[in-house]
Amino acid sequence: MARVLLFGAFGDMAGWTEREVAADTLGALRIQVAGSDPGLAARLSSPSTLVIVNDTLLPHSLRPDDHLLAPRDEVAFGPPVSGG
Repeated sequence: MARVLLFGAFGDMAGWTEREVAADTLGALRIQVAGSDPGLAARLSSPSTLVIVNDTLLPHSLRPDDHLLAPRDEVAFGPPVSGG
């Protein structure tokens, strides 16, 4: 099972910030994490969402739904950030 971390508003929307989730691909993981919340599902799939797998930030082009996950992977989702 992958360890999933939700940062900021994503954790608020889901009602949790850390959980073990069984999924073989990033797309399946997003579905499990979003559950029945279409708003959270849309935000997790957004190109501007930060997706970090095992401490590596994945650009949008490298995180298709069929991106394979290993059982001990750590996947974090975070809202986009901006500087000032």
